[in-house]
Amino acid sequence: MKTICFAFIIAILGLTACSSDSARYSSVWEEMPVVAHIEEINGDTLTVAHLEQLKDTVCIPLSNLVEELQIVALDKKEEASVNIADISLSENYILVAGFRSPCKLFRKDGTYVGKIGEYGTAVGEYKDVYDAQIDEKNGRIYLLPWYGRGILVYRFDGTFEKAIPLHAKYPRLYAPKGIFQVDAENNRIAVVSLPFKNLPHVAWVQDMEGNRMQEIPIAHLKLEPNSSNEVRGSKATDALSFHISPFFELRQDSLYHWDMHQQKLIPRFTIDFGEKPIPLHVYYELPLYYFAEISGTKQMTEDSYVSDRETYFLVDKATLRGSFCHIYNDYLCDEPSDWVIGNNGYFIENVAPDVLKERIETFLQASPDLNEARRQRLLALKDSISENDNNYIIYGKHRTKK
Repeated sequence: MKTICFAFIIAILGLTACSSDSARYSSVWEEMPVVAHIEEINGDTLTVAHLEQLKDTVCIPLSNLVEELQIVALDKKEEASVNIADISLSENYILVAGFRSPCKLFRKDGTYVGKIGEYGTAVGEYKDVYDAQIDEKNGRIYLLPWYGRGILVYRFDGTFEKAIPLHAKYPRLYAPKGIFQVDAENNRIAVVSLPFKNLPHVAWVQDMEGNRMQEIPIAHLKLEPNSSNEVRGSKATDALSFHISPFFELRQDSLYHWDMHQQKLIPRFTIDFGEKPIPLHVYYELPLYYFAEISGTKQMTEDSYVSDRETYFLVDKATLRGSFCHIYNDYLCDEPSDWVIGNNGYFIENVAPDVLKERIETFLQASPDLNEARRQRLLALKDSISENDNNYIIYGKHRTKK
């Protein structure tokens, strides 16, 4: 396997690629082979990628996938301090999930709004949060803990408002590692969770009182109850798409669209692994591409394993061209950014100040021939970073057209 790098430099931060880059953008994909085909199943289309056809590894600029990048320095107030944790974005706000601490809400300029609820086990408190949603129109924050029995609702001032039960009729049911979408205007919530075999459903629609309006049984998706499994959904498209990723029960599976009108799951993307053993894998959907992560497993102790040796590939939805890929952040320091999936249509990074500063210093030292304008912008950014800063949030919207 060979690696092909299509490198080009564009302006940093807050600027989109100039128009002359469009030809280079196209050339990246035109050099890739067709690696997938379309199958029709009951009137719906499934994209099938073939692992044996993925030969080369292509270096893809992040600017091919993400529009202008923004860097936000979060408020330095002591009470605003955050860890490296998951981020949820809306039009005007940033929500940083807590790691053994409460979630914290910021405006898009980094101004601290306040903590959301409390870390704990009492009513209105939570431990780990698996999914979150910012509802600007109604001034609410929705949180779903890892093994939640309800969606916790808070006001923007952090006040706990209520817990929405996940099933009013069966309060013992819970959502292991659930993802959700609240449609407050239509009094509707869609939930997808890990399909543990002791639970009846993998997905359902309910109202704000917990009354279920639609249910998708676990059927062939059922898994042994194990917290190593994941349910992944990038929320990057209009469709509610997700992939159930087993850690130990590896199998041929798909990324699904949940068609709520037809009340069914529609397989949209999968990999044909051929004769090779099925590896640990996760599928995601971007507006223009399918994105997959393939990895091995590494045993750490007698009873614990972690994923290891991650590789990534993209498939263009329109042309079915694709390749293994290394994605590098040409907006910033050309550092690897293989992880392009964020939340609600955004690429997101949560970076500690010392890490960001070291990235810039290392890049500048290794790039003596760097364009002078770009060098000066990076120097200015580096000099503005202090070790006493709060974390930096780097984000950009996924491209929806080429």
